[in-house]
Amino acid sequence: MKEDHQNNSSESTHDELEFQRILNNYEQYLQFYPDSHETYYNLGLVYAQFNHPDEAIQSYQKAIALNPDLVQAYLNLAGIYLQRGNPEECIVQIKKAIEIKPDFALAHSNLGFVYMQQGKLDQGIEACKKAIEIEPKSLDAYLKLAQAYMDKKEYDETIHVCNTALELNPEVGMAENYLGLAYYYKKDFSEAVQHCGKALALGFQVDPALLKELEPYVPQKE
Repeated sequence: MKEDHQNNSSESTHDELEFQRILNNYEQYLQFYPDSHETYYNLGLVYAQFNHPDEAIQSYQKAIALNPDLVQAYLNLAGIYLQRGNPEECIVQIKKAIEIKPDFALAHSNLGFVYMQQGKLDQGIEACKKAIEIEPKSLDAYLKLAQAYMDKKEYDETIHVCNTALELNPEVGMAENYLGLAYYYKKDFSEAVQHCGKALALGFQVDPALLKELEPYVPQKE
């Protein structure tokens, strides 16, 4: 245990040194180019990566002040606000990104996810559908849409959305997991077993309680 503690301490020290090194490089650069929105944006990424959310927010805000059309910065801000338990401010930032770039599919699907977290499932579905309308191959939007339909207990819609996602990419374990759940709630246990098995094979961590429920329906080897 002592050796593990020492290893963790060594890794933490290395991370802190790396953080300071990167920080110093950016700060030196800003002395020569104080109006570089790209540098403030990258600083925001670094602060976020090393778990300094307040500094990350400040850096993204400076980047936006220098370039108000920096849509990804709004989304990154939104992510931080969501992590900090402030979904309303998160929505404000996402809507700013959409106002600047209405065809930004990821912004619409992220907005849908936040609505879903608030229990506003119909608004979440609408936002995800808008993302798919913009980008028909958006797996992110399909998976969020599947989650919304699952939460609404609309299992046929869940199945349809997941099958569409798997047509785009047959190796999406989350889609197979949602299919397993949907068929389980429809009491089609053989299909549920099949799709949960595929999810496991793809490396997705299926709920152990669900697997336990499905054990009697797993085909036995002769």
